[in-house]
Amino acid sequence: MNENNRISKVLTSKEITSVQQCLTTLKSELGFLQNLTPNERKNLPKINSANKIFAEDSIHILEGKPQWVPGALTAEEARKDLTLFEQLDPIILELEGLLRQLKDTQTIVGSEVYRVALSVYSLADAARKMPMEGAQSAHELLKARFTQSMNTRADTAEDTVE
Repeated sequence: MNENNRISKVLTSKEITSVQQCLTTLKSELGFLQNLTPNERKNLPKINSANKIFAEDSIHILEGKPQWVPGALTAEEARKDLTLFEQLDPIILELEGLLRQLKDTQTIVGSEVYRVALSVYSLADAARKMPMEGAQSAHELLKARFTQSMNTRADTAEDTVE
């Protein structure tokens, strides 16, 4: 593996279609998934390893059907929710791992192409100083794009800080 070119791959149309079909199937199988608003995401009470036993104990109490519990609270629905919560755990872990790999791979190939671009920019700068034919116009184009991209990065960084 060449450190400057760790990945040399382009997805075929067939591979892209296959991945998209897999994603469509996954979305279809998990058609019950929902989105939360940022406020809901922040404010909903959450189950975790520390309070899971508490939730399980409450289900056991519901199964005893005490008179003081309203009929709207059912052990059956609570157990279904807890089961689904547990079933989603390994799926989420697998997808988080896959998403991390996708992002890391995209970062690697993006870095590779950006390094090439920086090298071409440096070579164009050196070639224009000699002077070599076409180097001046190539350098001017790349310099304008490079400066523009640096200004955009600075603007984005300022937006993130605020």
